[in-house]
Amino acid sequence: MGKKSKRQPESQSFAHPTIYNKTIIKIVDELWSKTHGNPPPSSVAAQLEEYEAITERVNVLIEKQGPPLLAHPPRQEGIAAFERWLGENGAEHSKVELTQFPGIGYGLKAKVELEEAEKVMTIPDKLMMTTETAAQAELREFILNDRVLQQLPNVVLSLHLLMEACNQDSFWKPYIDVLPSSFTTPLYFTRDDLLQLQSSPALAESLAQKRNILKLYTHLHRLIRSQDNEAPSALCANGFFYLDFIWAVSCVMSRQNQIPSSSGKDFDIENHSCICYAGRKTGGGTEFTIFYGARPNSDLLLHQGFVYPENSHDFLKIKLGLSSGEEPITKTLRSQLLVKVGQPISGQYYILKKENPFGPELMMFGRLFTADYAQLQEYATLDDTALRSKLSAESLTKEDLKLLDFLGKRCQLLLHSYKTTLEDAMMLLKGELPACAREAVKLRLCEKQILQCAAQYALTAQQLCAN
Repeated sequence: MGKKSKRQPESQSFAHPTIYNKTIIKIVDELWSKTHGNPPPSSVAAQLEEYEAITERVNVLIEKQGPPLLAHPPRQEGIAAFERWLGENGAEHSKVELTQFPGIGYGLKAKVELEEAEKVMTIPDKLMMTTETAAQAELREFILNDRVLQQLPNVVLSLHLLMEACNQDSFWKPYIDVLPSSFTTPLYFTRDDLLQLQSSPALAESLAQKRNILKLYTHLHRLIRSQDNEAPSALCANGFFYLDFIWAVSCVMSRQNQIPSSSGKDFDIENHSCICYAGRKTGGGTEFTIFYGARPNSDLLLHQGFVYPENSHDFLKIKLGLSSGEEPITKTLRSQLLVKVGQPISGQYYILKKENPFGPELMMFGRLFTADYAQLQEYATLDDTALRSKLSAESLTKEDLKLLDFLGKRCQLLLHSYKTTLEDAMMLLKGELPACAREAVKLRLCEKQILQCAAQYALTAQQLCAN
């Protein structure tokens, strides 16, 4: 009897040769083991060390795969076709036009003065790439056969975009042709770009993002070439290159927005179309921008790839926790009171870009952290509502001198942990910097300004309370 051969999936017969290249498979499987077999490092230093080791292998993978197969024509060449496509499919955008802004890139310019709440654009839902259109495509069975994809709609959208970008006859080709060819999200950061984020909480978040996307890529690469899975032909035929995947992921991250199902301030759904309204008065000839929500600059950099220094919703994430060397009886009572008011014993708190930078959650933690045992016992007599009200109160008294001293010193400590000064960051921004490094320096500057203002607020408040 002859030796039985394994069934070859139909997708393998027309797959790009890199999919089943033995050297590439070995590298992908090695990276899969590193990202799936080991838990994420617990410290930033360990994260950086792992990143540097993994990046060496990723660079070899990119070299072996060769140049990305996706062609990205100059964006300006596709604008006329994109606008025709919008008009032919029922979109209305006569009050704005796609324009290149110096130092910013492409955006929308108001052709006329727009009043607050004025209807600006109407985009039929058939023009939108969504998880619903992805499920109707060749991806459907691929999604149904993998639990990871079922739980990650953003990744499904990324694969949907990647497949459509490979299809020269795609309905969305005019839109895809005007997408950027690269981004300033941390996925595109080099080691030097990342080091511009030293001491920023965004460094750990950026390293985690890079690791998670690589982990997903290796999972999907193995899935595509699995003998037991019939992968979408477009992913096989075009090789599923790593650089193409991070491009698609960055497109989705930087452009995906939640569209509300009922009337809202800026968007509305009506007659199977998304209607965009002006959230504020906008002068003719000026940029018409989108509001990404009340999010800090670190989130905007991580997902959209930019930092907005005038962001009034900005805040800095800091980690705080109870002292490990405290007397057990005091620490236990302190912990119980934190739980009572719904605050973590060890966790993330925010310093705000506001006149009063210390929000109610941080005030509650700070007052409990600095209270002596007698004060803690007094707090313990209050019910939940009364305790939350007392601990989160914005008004300050002499009883809060220890609180303000603690918060001020913590801000100063964090400020001094940055390797450069505010003046250094400002000087860097006046010179020539790579695009990714520039956004990293802008974030660092914004964070230090928040800390500086918060430290000054604490000092001034201390002086006022002491008198």
